[in-house]
Amino acid sequence: MASALPLVDYSDSDSDAAQPPAKIQKTTSKETRSVPLPKLPPLPSRFHELYVVPPRVGKEDDPSLHGGRKRSTPHVQGNWPTHVFVEWHLTRAEFDSLDNFYTSAAKAAGGALAEPLQLESHLKSDLGSELPLHLSLSRPNVLRTEQREGFLETLKERYRKARVKPFTVEFTGFEWVGNYDSTRWFLVLKAAVAQNSELPRLLDLTNRTFAAFKQPALYTKNGNVTTGFHVSLAWSLTKPTAEIEKNVRSVLAIKGDRVTLNGGSTPIKMQVDNIKVKIGSTFHVVELGIPLDTPEEEATLSPAGRWLQSSFVPWSSSACLTISLHSLLHSRRPNQQCSPTMPNSTEWIDTRKIVPQKPVQDDSSKKGEFLAEDQLVHLKSYRYQSVDKSLISNYILKHYWNFMVELLPRWLAPNAVTLVGFGFIMFNVICLEIFMPDLVGPGPPWLYYSFAFGLWAYSTMDNIDGKQARRTGSSSPLGELFDHGIDSLNCTLASLCETASMGLGPTKVGVFTALVPCLPMFFSTWETYHTHVLYLGYFNGPTEGLIIACSLMIASGYFGPDIWTHKVKHSVGHEWLFDDYSVRDLWVYILIGSFLFAHLPFCIINVVKARRRQNLPVLPIFLEWAPMVAYTFGCGAWLYSPTTTLLEENRLVLFCVTMSFVFGRMTTKIILAHLTKQPFPYWTVLLTPLLGGAVLANLPLVGLPRISAFYELWYLRGYFVFAVIIYFQWAIRVINGICGYLGIQCLRITPKSPPAGVLNGATKERAA
Repeated sequence: MASALPLVDYSDSDSDAAQPPAKIQKTTSKETRSVPLPKLPPLPSRFHELYVVPPRVGKEDDPSLHGGRKRSTPHVQGNWPTHVFVEWHLTRAEFDSLDNFYTSAAKAAGGALAEPLQLESHLKSDLGSELPLHLSLSRPNVLRTEQREGFLETLKERYRKARVKPFTVEFTGFEWVGNYDSTRWFLVLKAAVAQNSELPRLLDLTNRTFAAFKQPALYTKNGNVTTGFHVSLAWSLTKPTAEIEKNVRSVLAIKGDRVTLNGGSTPIKMQVDNIKVKIGSTFHVVELGIPLDTPEEEATLSPAGRWLQSSFVPWSSSACLTISLHSLLHSRRPNQQCSPTMPNSTEWIDTRKIVPQKPVQDDSSKKGEFLAEDQLVHLKSYRYQSVDKSLISNYILKHYWNFMVELLPRWLAPNAVTLVGFGFIMFNVICLEIFMPDLVGPGPPWLYYSFAFGLWAYSTMDNIDGKQARRTGSSSPLGELFDHGIDSLNCTLASLCETASMGLGPTKVGVFTALVPCLPMFFSTWETYHTHVLYLGYFNGPTEGLIIACSLMIASGYFGPDIWTHKVKHSVGHEWLFDDYSVRDLWVYILIGSFLFAHLPFCIINVVKARRRQNLPVLPIFLEWAPMVAYTFGCGAWLYSPTTTLLEENRLVLFCVTMSFVFGRMTTKIILAHLTKQPFPYWTVLLTPLLGGAVLANLPLVGLPRISAFYELWYLRGYFVFAVIIYFQWAIRVINGICGYLGIQCLRITPKSPPAGVLNGATKERAA
């Protein structure tokens, strides 16, 4: 807990005034010995965390330091052992009773047996101090560094939403239990767990949280509980023989069905008020019975649902009706059939034979409409990382971006900034279709200048949206998804303006110019998926490439697009090098060379390094190029087909706008898989009509008649409508799911102070 804990609880001022403290009387030594000491108030349960011994620093496993015990999981840098359990601090009577049980068992296991067993106590440390006991709610699992915060928050939220109340646990007897590796055996107290007890609910919540982080569950197999809850009393490195088990069982025989204090009539009870979560060497306390924070959360339950959660429902035919009613109230099908023969709530049963009761209030409110919670849970632990080595960005444009972000109002959401930038590109495409639909021109000079201004404005907004998020304290994984999703849509649209600026028109060179930016965008996204870092080199597309594109547009506005048909040697000389080539003649080679030599190799190298660091195979990752291969093949086979009519009919703008949604869906799915730690998406349904169009355009190659221009155009128009519907339906559902889970809004923020140490959307050190 973050707050300081008082050592004792003091009464309020009124009670102090009503009962003035008694005067202290002097006593002799004999009187002191005869008068019993006053009973001190008990320490708070969380007091024990204040004196946790720090762990030994070291990576090597030394069993001699732990009584011969060995690590069940080898130490790996960046891994954090995680354990969820109930801690039981014994009273004096409980400790004495259990210590007597242990002493009797140790004698029965050793003594004059041919193969004596050395039994070590969990009740005392090596120095003889009393130790708390534990009831496990998880296996000793392992989390990565970036998962710790998200796991703890998710577990706390599930406990709170389920409204698990404090309860007590009694015990039915003793038994021997081995660990998963069969390296240690434990003498344990068997917990008495009712069918509707809180323990199965806690176990279910804990297991589902670990499952969201790809960790194994406890006590379950195929969803069923397969062993009982227990508290370990002692342990041994040697498996007990049948003779030892018989001897221990005889000395630990109990009267009745409960373990009692000193063999009397009072059962030993463990009070459960909170759950402990140990991550590494840090202990976290999760209190039970914490009410929902807001009236809005309370309002998510119907009156019947609130009554059900606060009521004790015994297993009977009427209880089955109540549970079915609750399922209907929450639009769910009852997940089990009830029978009048089910055991009564007062009957204690072996938990190895029961299915844990699902919490009445599950985590449906934490699920998006479209995304499952085991995907969304990773958003809370995600941290955006990028590396930009561009000298222009770091030494020139950084100051320009810091200046521009200060012009934005603090109420403007970062995603709205991104959307405004994309609006400039959309305006450029509309002007292109109106004033220069043939993509050749020449168009009016202002049109080329507007292309350059729109592209630069888009780049500016794209670079300051993250700074706006940091200065307003509204950074979230949705920002990365939204930002890079817009970048994907922009790939074929901004390049359309570049195609028109150079006067390339609906030609094969124009097609290549309009669609080739998709290649570096895809491989950068693929690289980020594996390395978890966005790398931008010394010469990269978003900076230097964009500056070159803006320069080309300005030059076309000033000199006209015919400038790109002039011989290069007339402008720069070196006739031996450039011969009679113009910029248009060399343009495709420039683009291919930039991609193959300045971009793709570094993407592959970074991904291979990341896979090897994680000891993962390298070759399978190249299968992930399949969607891009299908996309490239489909576009090329369709538009470069000798029988297609799209270029003749000047439909390149419609084709590129359609491909904007297809490519945007393809790459955004990869980004979402990266954010939610899901498998790589190999396909999107929007690629299917693209391959269908490629087949239709090449029907004469298989002896079938050529498709007419009319039907090919309407196929493309239908493809466009289909792509728009599928894309926006998917995008809206994903955005709503993320916003609902994180409790944020996509295009609105609540004004708040910027985080400490932030200036102009960057840390003070970088902004200085």
